[in-house]
Amino acid sequence: MSEVGYTVISRPKRGTTQYGVDVAATGPHPETGEKAMFLLSIKSGNLARDEWATGKQALRPSLEEILDVYIPKHVSKRYQQMPKIIALCFGGDIEEDVRPRIDGFIDKQTVPNEIEFAEWNGDYIADLIASGLLRENIFSKALQTSFRKAVALVDEPAVCYSHFRDLLDGLTANAPQKPADRLRIARQIYLATWTVFVWCRDADNLEAAYRCSVLATLRMWDLCKEHFSPKKNGAKTC
Repeated sequence: MSEVGYTVISRPKRGTTQYGVDVAATGPHPETGEKAMFLLSIKSGNLARDEWATGKQALRPSLEEILDVYIPKHVSKRYQQMPKIIALCFGGDIEEDVRPRIDGFIDKQTVPNEIEFAEWNGDYIADLIASGLLRENIFSKALQTSFRKAVALVDEPAVCYSHFRDLLDGLTANAPQKPADRLRIARQIYLATWTVFVWCRDADNLEAAYRCSVLATLRMWDLCKEHFSPKKNGAKTC
């Protein structure tokens, strides 16, 4: 989330009770632009009846924990006055038979300007990534142009690949030595590759996504291979 303009204040941790919140962050309110606190409850795949109400990974119990415990007991004083946006995050879509239950829950629990809800499905997250990647602090203007053209021309795989290669050339031309800086570049490559895939999927033509993914994998290896050398820091080969 930090790559797309949010300030992450809490991440998932093993062995600790999360009270329904997988990630907590601050960022601009989607309607007012004012600073708000986002509480993300993350589930995989489509949201069906079982994933909504029953089981250890069900979403509704997580949302109830956020409302009953996390917000009143675990929010720092510095964030208490911010609007709270509880984001339902899932990789697929909400199935039709569970939609009325979710809408009813949200309508009942919403308190305007205090507690609100948002749905972040796979397509929304992909759009969020794309918009974040086009910000000046993510890519330079020259690289923004290459990225835009790669995404816009996914139905012409050879042209898309050419612009994507230009993007990766620009990112890795002078690869930094610090592992943290290399990791940042690797994340940028990953996000750009994922965005190309989403647009290819929507265009029903995955050829460009395949070709760009191969190139991205090779460039990722160039960035990280030194850290797998048996001669460096006692590292073991993989």
